[in-house]
Amino acid sequence: MSSTANEPNRYEQPLPAEQELLSERRLHWWQGRRLLRGRFRPLLAAGLAGALLGAGGMAWQTQAGPFAPDEVCWGALSHDDLTPTFRTPEDVNAAEAPVLHGGHSMDGPTGSCQLTNSDGDEWALTARVHRLDDRAGDDGKWADEFLSARLTPLGGGLLGMASDNRAWLAIPDGCLGRPSDLDGPTVVDIALGSWITDMEPRTKERDGMARMVVKLVNKVSADLGCTGTIADPVEHLPKAARYTRTEKPNALCGIKGLTLGRKHKPDHYPVITDGDGPVRTCDRDITGSRPEQRLMTVEDPRLAAIFTRMTLNEGDRVRSAAGYGGLGPNLGVFRARCQAGATVFLVQANEAGMSADLRTLFPRYAEAEAARLGCGPLNLKLPPPAGSR
Repeated sequence: MSSTANEPNRYEQPLPAEQELLSERRLHWWQGRRLLRGRFRPLLAAGLAGALLGAGGMAWQTQAGPFAPDEVCWGALSHDDLTPTFRTPEDVNAAEAPVLHGGHSMDGPTGSCQLTNSDGDEWALTARVHRLDDRAGDDGKWADEFLSARLTPLGGGLLGMASDNRAWLAIPDGCLGRPSDLDGPTVVDIALGSWITDMEPRTKERDGMARMVVKLVNKVSADLGCTGTIADPVEHLPKAARYTRTEKPNALCGIKGLTLGRKHKPDHYPVITDGDGPVRTCDRDITGSRPEQRLMTVEDPRLAAIFTRMTLNEGDRVRSAAGYGGLGPNLGVFRARCQAGATVFLVQANEAGMSADLRTLFPRYAEAEAARLGCGPLNLKLPPPAGSR
């Protein structure tokens, strides 16, 4: 039905008193929001941009809590998604740099997002989109944190893992193409807080991190023009890894026959990766971001690529017809070709006085893992001990 010329327009009728008051309040809110955007928000954005990416010409968008629109981090995460991580998700402040690709970035998609609340920056959640490679020399630190035994593989063929304060997931090969043997995958990773501690992992928080990283990858992939959606992986995750207090001296890290010698065993119980995934890691005494000792097998060739520089340059040469690697005072690393492709075996000791244990464990561990994967024997020939030449 249409109105006549003498019929009052329904959109021009006076508002009831309650609605008029509400309308006035909204007007004041909108004006304040406009002022915030015009004067103060660029200052806040600049400060948070410096914290995430340092100096640079990146365009930033900042949203003060309660954030609007309802989704943050490139439109991927809602209030409900943040509930397992933040006590008051409605108070979260978001600062994000858009995901750039193509002509804007020569190293694949890049972008960052930081979420903070009244707890302060110490408990900030930072999400990043970036390609893993070892050219910048910082992927050793990334591996310390994101390949820790505290992280659970997401399973289902996904290249990713999650714990209660770290998670990462590769953007599917079908979206960006499979990386070369020298390039790692492009991942979305999220970090909560500054450190990985030795406390027992919390399953509820881990599940929340897993869901978040999947939603981030789905949104970034869609924005890149890719089709397909990764399903929620939480239902199929195993229990979060915990300290193994039943370790035997002749089966270190649960590997039968692996030993340091007669009546000799490590001082701390291990945490061992639970579930099938891209890596199998055994960590002891996880304090800060680095364990006292780490034994790790990188089984996924895409992830093994980030250790190329390390296997070529670390320590003195380890010789074998099966591959190449090196042995230094605190790290032994070897790269071989197994049935799935390039595989890296790594033994790391971050406590003083462990060089002898490292020299004993490294070849035994690499041979045991190569046998498990069907690519042994390696017949490693170690360099002479330091000071014996």
